[in-house]
Amino acid sequence: MTRLRTVIFWRIVIVAAVSFLLSIAFTYYYYNHILIGQMMQEDKAKLSQTVRQLDYMSDDISKFTFTLIIAEQLQEFYKTYDQLDTFDQFKALQSTFKFVDGYKGLRKEVTSYALVLPDGRAFWNAAGNDDYFSERLKESWYLNFVLSGTEYGFTEPHLMFADQKPTSETTIISYVVTVRDIEKPGRTIGKFIVNLDYSHFQSLLDFSPFAHLAWLSDSGNSLYTKPSDKQLAHLVHDLEDAANNEGAFRVNNGYLLVDRFETSGWRLATFISQSSLFDRAKIVLYLLGFFTLVSTTLILVLMIPAILRITRPIMRLYNAMNAVSSGNLQTSVQISTGDEMEKLGNGFNRMTSQLRTHIEESIQHEKDKRELQMELLLSQLNPHFIYNTLNAVIYMAQKQGNEDIVRMVAAFIRVLQDAVRTGGDDSLVPLRDEVALLKDYIEIQSYRYADMFKVEWALEEESLHCLVPRIMIQPFFENAIFHGICPKDEPGTIRITANESDSLLLLTIEDDGIGIEPERLEEIWETHEKKSSPGLRHIGLNNTKRRLEHLFGSHASIQIDSEVGQGTRVSIRLPKLNQNNL
Repeated sequence: MTRLRTVIFWRIVIVAAVSFLLSIAFTYYYYNHILIGQMMQEDKAKLSQTVRQLDYMSDDISKFTFTLIIAEQLQEFYKTYDQLDTFDQFKALQSTFKFVDGYKGLRKEVTSYALVLPDGRAFWNAAGNDDYFSERLKESWYLNFVLSGTEYGFTEPHLMFADQKPTSETTIISYVVTVRDIEKPGRTIGKFIVNLDYSHFQSLLDFSPFAHLAWLSDSGNSLYTKPSDKQLAHLVHDLEDAANNEGAFRVNNGYLLVDRFETSGWRLATFISQSSLFDRAKIVLYLLGFFTLVSTTLILVLMIPAILRITRPIMRLYNAMNAVSSGNLQTSVQISTGDEMEKLGNGFNRMTSQLRTHIEESIQHEKDKRELQMELLLSQLNPHFIYNTLNAVIYMAQKQGNEDIVRMVAAFIRVLQDAVRTGGDDSLVPLRDEVALLKDYIEIQSYRYADMFKVEWALEEESLHCLVPRIMIQPFFENAIFHGICPKDEPGTIRITANESDSLLLLTIEDDGIGIEPERLEEIWETHEKKSSPGLRHIGLNNTKRRLEHLFGSHASIQIDSEVGQGTRVSIRLPKLNQNNL
């Protein structure tokens, strides 16, 4: 233990001194190279998310507009309007307005729209031939768009009435697209203008997490600033030569983040000051410094390395012992510390190994004991003598032409052969074999209770290959005869069904007998075994239930549903097994 204490002491001294020095250097490095970078990446991701949302909105509006301009109704209006007389022009205009209104109702951000002919005449859906919108087209928002030579895109925000019932002008942003003849794409036949509620965009930007935000058009005009931060927009203009004005830029007192829209030339910019970065990071820095101080103190006071060296093997032994106490005797523990803990671990492994051996020997002893008892019983019964005697009875019955006796005794021999079968791995048999044995039992009972019952079978072919416990159905069939059919003094029907799903086999034994009162169901489970008939081996209902629990655990169940005067239904659910599953 002296060597262990010496190693622990020197490790404590070295770790305490080095960790304190490194923590100071790491804190400085972490803030300048890692923490700021992480915060910038988070802000870039938030900015990109806002850009994607705006980009999605603009792309959605673009698709909406292009869907309309290629529609036959609008194409026909632009190409034929000047060729119509006044009445037909009015009729065509109203028809086109009605067509577009059908689409406009699906877009809550669309306040109005206008059809503009090549000569500049404009038809605003809010006022028809009124000159109000034509006068708006002389303003800079539209003229700048036309001068840019752009085929389609968004204009600058501008003021105008939103609809035909104006109270005051509101801020609108318009989407303008040049309309071309779809039959002659080189021919321009007008423009289509969709006026959008600016607040639809503004609300998204107002709720962004940035204190400073600027939305710029492709021409550099400011579409939105927060909070009216014109200085931020000018700062973006000053960086025209930096990476196509997209990315992160170091500026005085902070960083500038700029992201560009995919579907347009728009840009979204935000300014993040050094002070705001420090405010966000200071809690981390304070915690880092605090934990550095605390951890150094704990290393010196509590001797963490020594504790870990001792407690880790102890925890392994503790977990292994818990596993053994829960019944997992395959547990072992690996401890390679080279000290007393390793000896304890090796002793634990020897103990569990000896315990497994003892339990396996005990199980084998009990199995041998049961087989010996069964062999002793069978030796007293001398089954070969019984088989020979019954075969002689069959021969005599055949000689006398009594086929009923032949069938009954042959069925009895087969049932008897199965009843005295022991050993081997035959606790589970195919349902086909179990049904064959049950039919022999039914053959015997049909002579004893002539014309008292009939049996209906509904067995799926696939289910006959599934494995079931031996002599599982017979106790329930016997119960249906003795407790269901016979007491009602008239013929009855017993129906046996079997079907399977992906993981379950469902067996039902149903009779139309007198039924069972609810308070007697539990009594049947408890007392049925005591009422076994002499002769054949009898397996009671309670024993059958225990066999299922032993073989399948919670994956198998027996349910009895009965109604007095109507009959009883026994449902058995088993895991779906076949020879390949074993």
